[in-house]
Amino acid sequence: VGGDLYDFHVRSDGALVFLLGDVSGKGMGAALLMSSALSSVRTLYEACFDPAELATKLNAVMVRSVEPGRFLTLFLGVLDLASGRLTFVNAGHNAPLLVHGGEVRRLEAGGVPIAVLPGFVYTAGQEQIDPGDVLCAFTDGIPEAQRGEDMFEEERLIEVIVQGAKTPALDDLTKRVLTRVGEFLAGEQRTDDITLVLLRRD
Repeated sequence: VGGDLYDFHVRSDGALVFLLGDVSGKGMGAALLMSSALSSVRTLYEACFDPAELATKLNAVMVRSVEPGRFLTLFLGVLDLASGRLTFVNAGHNAPLLVHGGEVRRLEAGGVPIAVLPGFVYTAGQEQIDPGDVLCAFTDGIPEAQRGEDMFEEERLIEVIVQGAKTPALDDLTKRVLTRVGEFLAGEQRTDDITLVLLRRD
């Protein structure tokens, strides 16, 4: 059981909605909260076409039902498949990485984690995803993978993603990332869930 969540939905207007999140805490409590959050957000996909509105309504639902001290970090994206225009909200999550021609941009616009502040109004950011660009969304189990006092850190992830951005199959790039994390750990046990979502526009 774990507290990471991800989901994909093709909306009635043809846009792709996708999300990646991480619930605070570990074990069964985190898994139950993850399941509740996923069920709640799925009811809002077709009702809220604006991701900022969706995040705001999800926060209003979750803040009433989550015990104090528990919360959910969340990245929520809506991608126009025809134009490549991405509208997104980052609710306190690790900023996804957009690789464009070897350059990396972090997708940070949004606000605080879900279920932290009652009545919080989220704001959306926008990015253009061009053919060949790779979007990498991940949970903190990757940069915070720890060997002794050393952590994997975001810089190592960026290095792997930039080097492998043109890999024909994204599954192979996923394997490269996980292999690199495993090599870094060198036998140390992972202490957190790892979730990785890669998206490339062809």
